[in-house]
Amino acid sequence: MALSACAEISLPSVSQTLQNNQPSIASTCSQGVTGTRKLRIPYKPKPDHLHRYTDPALGATVIRITQSNPGEVRKPAYSTMQAWNADETRLLTYMSTAQGYGYELRDGHSYQLIGTLPLIPSDIEEVFWSHGNPDLLFYVSSAPTDFGHFKKFNVKTNESELIEDFTRWCGTSLPVAGGDVQMQSRDDDAFGFRCQNEYSNTLFFVYRVSTGKMESTLRGEAGRKPYPTAPAATASGARYWHHGNILDKEFKPSEIKIDIHSFIEHSSLGVTHSGDDALYQVAYQRSPHGCNSDPESGIGHLVQHNLETGKCRNIISGTQGFAYPTSSTHVSALSKARPGSVAMSSIGSLKQMRYLSINEPAPPLLSEVYLADITDDDATVCRLAHHRSYGKNAKNGGYEPYFGEPHASISPSGIRIIFGSDWYDSGSVDSYVIELTDYKPPSVK
Repeated sequence: MALSACAEISLPSVSQTLQNNQPSIASTCSQGVTGTRKLRIPYKPKPDHLHRYTDPALGATVIRITQSNPGEVRKPAYSTMQAWNADETRLLTYMSTAQGYGYELRDGHSYQLIGTLPLIPSDIEEVFWSHGNPDLLFYVSSAPTDFGHFKKFNVKTNESELIEDFTRWCGTSLPVAGGDVQMQSRDDDAFGFRCQNEYSNTLFFVYRVSTGKMESTLRGEAGRKPYPTAPAATASGARYWHHGNILDKEFKPSEIKIDIHSFIEHSSLGVTHSGDDALYQVAYQRSPHGCNSDPESGIGHLVQHNLETGKCRNIISGTQGFAYPTSSTHVSALSKARPGSVAMSSIGSLKQMRYLSINEPAPPLLSEVYLADITDDDATVCRLAHHRSYGKNAKNGGYEPYFGEPHASISPSGIRIIFGSDWYDSGSVDSYVIELTDYKPPSVK
């Protein structure tokens, strides 16, 4: 389907959208549940398409926004990839069907399908909305006709424009922005990549759009397997996160060291409530130096690492009464208007899937989408909705079960969260949106 017109919507400006949708921490849990009490996960039939419902246990307002047939997938691409554009007037979902795979563009408020996008990126998780221009997406092409080209795509004109040809540095090695994917700096200037070599001497680099140059480079050590991650620009663009280290703009190691056991756990770059660059991570193992005397030694569903001070802070852990981190927990700290707010989703083990059907109280955060609102001195964890997805535990559908993972992603305004669900291993995956009480959709003409 080519891009086509949709219902006429009265669209506010970027600043109006973010300003009108500024939530207060007090209102975060006006629908959800705080605390660590165990709750039953009531059986709920799969909601109808575009039907809003109130989660029966946790209380948030949720709407199913896609309509997948058996064997099909429509979901947010990943927790660290922004789903909405800058002013939230457009929404991107990944799709996989018998006819092919790619991206669907939707109206950001009515959720109606506009069309599919003609993009073949280096990875399905590496299509990045501009933080400032609501019409632009950035990606590296893997198509034979423009292989290795770093491009921007305009969703209004349906046209791509070349930014840089990366084959001049990577040759036939496709540049990627992964491991655990991060986004570009919030001024859309610094983008981190690595040439996807399987051999030594791999090139890692940061490209700056403002200068049109490869600003910083680093090569893997000869004779050693290359790091699986690319450098990631922080929100400020003043530093980079790479392989568990903080690097300055010249790619030199910072004096600030992070007390982290494993850099490959699910994580997301964001900012603290005060605006400092930060890494938010689920941690299954102890921090080497105890995470600033944390009683849990840095083990938790959510740990905040301040990349400007080096401070380690455990946000959701056994200290607050939560259990050891739930398996398949993902983190999204992308909100621009709501610094210090982090959306999360957790699935649980195959053995724990029984809680979806036995009508017994389940451990807190199991099969949940939740939000941590973190100030400098306090944190509120709001449990919003059960996603009821089996994820990698699924057996039906014929698609890769990984695609059933919710991969909850927070919106720029911080008052909506999109997640995917296979809904009790139903054989298909759809996208759902949690709308917090502060969300005020524009009027439809």
